[in-house]
Amino acid sequence: MRSAAKRGTVVLASAVVVAALPTTAGTAAGAVAAPRFDQAFATDAAPAHFHARVTYRARDGVHRIELWRDGAVRLRRDTDGRLVTIATRRNPHRPEFRLDLLDRRRHLHTIVDRTSLYQVGHFTDWDDLAFGMRRPAGRYRLTALANGGGATTPLPPCRWFALDSDGRRTRICWSREQAFPMLMLDGAGREIWRVTALDDDAPSASLFRPDAQGYIVTNAARDIAGD
Repeated sequence: MRSAAKRGTVVLASAVVVAALPTTAGTAAGAVAAPRFDQAFATDAAPAHFHARVTYRARDGVHRIELWRDGAVRLRRDTDGRLVTIATRRNPHRPEFRLDLLDRRRHLHTIVDRTSLYQVGHFTDWDDLAFGMRRPAGRYRLTALANGGGATTPLPPCRWFALDSDGRRTRICWSREQAFPMLMLDGAGREIWRVTALDDDAPSASLFRPDAQGYIVTNAARDIAGD
C-alpha cells in the first residue's frame, strides 16, 4: 500500500507548480520597501472565477499550464495536456482538501488529501495550488521593486517584488486583482513564468468532475491512513 501512496505523491510533484524556481541572490535595484509575504502576495481580492494559461520554464524545458479557480472551493490545473490536478474542499475556511490526480498518458487516477500528503512529508496547501506561490520554508527576503528592470509589460498590470531565498532570487510581478503571478524572472533576468491568456468566466462544473473511465484508480489517502 505504501508504494501506491508514493506513486500518488510522484504524480502530484509533477503536476503542482510553485514558486520554487531558479533564482539568484542579490540586492534589488529600485527597491522601495520590505513587505511581508502575505502583504506582497495578498489573495483577499481574488476574483470569484479565474482562468489562465501559463508558460513556464523548468530544468527539463518549457511547460504549459491551464488553470481554473471556482471561488475558494474548487480548482483545476492541466499541465502539458497530460497531467490533471483537481482540488476540492467543502469549507473554504478550513485547510483540508481532496486532490484527484490524473495522468492521461498512463491512465492513472490517484486520490489523495492534505492530511495524507502531510503524513508522507509532502507539504502542499490550498494556496500553493490556487495562487501559484509557496511561502519559502526557510529564511527569505522580500523587496518591493519600482519596476521590472526592463521586462516586457505583463498582462494585466501587476506589481514587482524580488524574493531572495536559499541563495537565489526571483523577480515576481504579482496581480492583486487576480491573486496570481503574471510574470517571473530568474536572477539573470530570464523569463521563467508568464501568463499568456486570462479571463474571469465561470467554469463549467464538469471541469471538476474527474472522468476516470478506463483509468487505474489508486486511493492513496485511504492507503496511507491505513498504514
